[in-house]
Amino acid sequence: MRQGIEQLSSTGLMAVMFMFLLGSSLTVPLAAVAGHDAWISILLAIVVSSGIAWVYTHLCQLYPGKSMVEIGGELLGRWAGRFIGLCYAWYSFHLGVLVLRNFFEFIQIVALTKTPTVVIAAAMMGIVLWVTFHGMEVVSRCSITLLGFVLIEGTVSTILMGKDFQPGNLLPVIDRGWAPILEGMTQLVGFPFGETILFAMIIPQINIMKQAKKTVLWTLVIAGLLLLLVNVRNTLVLGGLASRLIYPSYTAYQYISIADFIERVEPIAVLTWVMGGFIKISVCLYVCAKSLATVLSANRFRTYLIPLSILMIEFSLFVYRDNAELIHFATEVWQWYSIPFQIIIPFLLLLAVTAGKRKRMLPEAADE
Repeated sequence: MRQGIEQLSSTGLMAVMFMFLLGSSLTVPLAAVAGHDAWISILLAIVVSSGIAWVYTHLCQLYPGKSMVEIGGELLGRWAGRFIGLCYAWYSFHLGVLVLRNFFEFIQIVALTKTPTVVIAAAMMGIVLWVTFHGMEVVSRCSITLLGFVLIEGTVSTILMGKDFQPGNLLPVIDRGWAPILEGMTQLVGFPFGETILFAMIIPQINIMKQAKKTVLWTLVIAGLLLLLVNVRNTLVLGGLASRLIYPSYTAYQYISIADFIERVEPIAVLTWVMGGFIKISVCLYVCAKSLATVLSANRFRTYLIPLSILMIEFSLFVYRDNAELIHFATEVWQWYSIPFQIIIPFLLLLAVTAGKRKRMLPEAADE
């Protein structure tokens, strides 16, 4: 490992990735096109996304201490590496803009209806900037602290909703065929599971590199199963509405009422989702700054954090005309838009590694 680089424990990496995956995923309907069969789409997406995660973690383990951008430069040349760096700088920036816009739209709709959007966006980015400036180690410590609260809140809320569960809402299974289920799977691979490709810029900082692959794969599976539980819970409570509402989890929380004493707990849910969004935007900002620093051969990524934060706020305000356009892009376009970043580049680098190994083996075989 290179001198002076931040060190992350496997637990820290797991916590950051877990919160990243939950992020905005808890607020929106997952695989809505599949309806009550979305749980099947989630299971399939976990399997496919595990393959993607295996590729980029394998590359990071083959080149310990090097990010995806640096690996690209070593395999394909300096200029190709810089192009890959610009690709991931843009992808992480665009994802950060998308998540930021999603969150201030959500907060403005359900809580701060009269607060200007720029104020909400600036407040969120201010906290993100402060934490990210202190590095990924601080982000990981925040994630570990927040993760416990998120898990406890999710477990308790699911138990309290139990009285409203209607198992019949999950039936009949695959009544509309496999096409909607597979379409839902592609949406989920693009968001949120495939977005973990950004961790190819963070994995080099793990203190025990041989644990990286296991940590990433197990985190992806466990977080995916938690999202599956949330999806099934919402469907059991809301039925067909779960796939048609903009924020089904928020509506499901309104059903919680115990003895006319425990009720109106939606603010706790909002706090939980803001925590996830805060970590996800922090990762996006960090990866964007690190990618730019690598491309420009700069020693300090922190130099780029403030201008990138301002640009994220500006883009989030104007890149989508309204919430409907944001939802359309996120559900219909994002999974295809993400293919080069999530699949093509990592697999091309893996092919380059394989081809390089074969070229080295041929002269050795000839010498023998």
